[in-house]
Amino acid sequence: MALTIWNELSSHEKLAGLPAAIKRTVSSGGYRYSFVHDDVEIDDPSVDVTGRFFVSPREYGFSIRGFQGGKTAWVRDFDNGSMLVVNAEGLSHVLSSKVPSRILFVAADGSVLQDTGSLPRLQPRTADRVSVRLTINATFDLNGESPEVARHLLMRMVDHAILAGPMTGESRASLIEHSFEASAVFSDENTGYGNTDFSKLLDV
Repeated sequence: MALTIWNELSSHEKLAGLPAAIKRTVSSGGYRYSFVHDDVEIDDPSVDVTGRFFVSPREYGFSIRGFQGGKTAWVRDFDNGSMLVVNAEGLSHVLSSKVPSRILFVAADGSVLQDTGSLPRLQPRTADRVSVRLTINATFDLNGESPEVARHLLMRMVDHAILAGPMTGESRASLIEHSFEASAVFSDENTGYGNTDFSKLLDV
């Protein structure tokens, strides 16, 4: 099947030194393009970093451009192409918080390498959910840093590991959401500690 072509009305030069979008395999023969924003990998620029709340793609550096046929889209350039965000009909940059946006990745020649609107829709399935709580004790050599730095560093390390997910083929179980509930920092002498409620800082 011939690829749809998205040709811009106003040509422009792509800036040098742009990062490349990341091509991730999401299923057998299927893939999606993403990019990193504030240390989080984003594949839908119409939702916030938690993946729960609608935002304007402008928050991720996208701008509005016009295309042949009267179409408009939110666009951000990458070294290996451009990501476009349009409404479900694929015609306009005007998005709705009630309907999933359509995410495209377009090559330099205008051919579409990804179009989430053309992906087959799976039948809804009731998730067999289970909650897992894990307590982690980690000892740091502060090397002059504060205990709060160690607390923040451990939180980021765990978060990155969770977002990376399991190795390919390791398990069919998939993560739905995760959150940090609390943390405590203790000195070796156990002379003091601090508690922080992380439930409002991260709930993905």
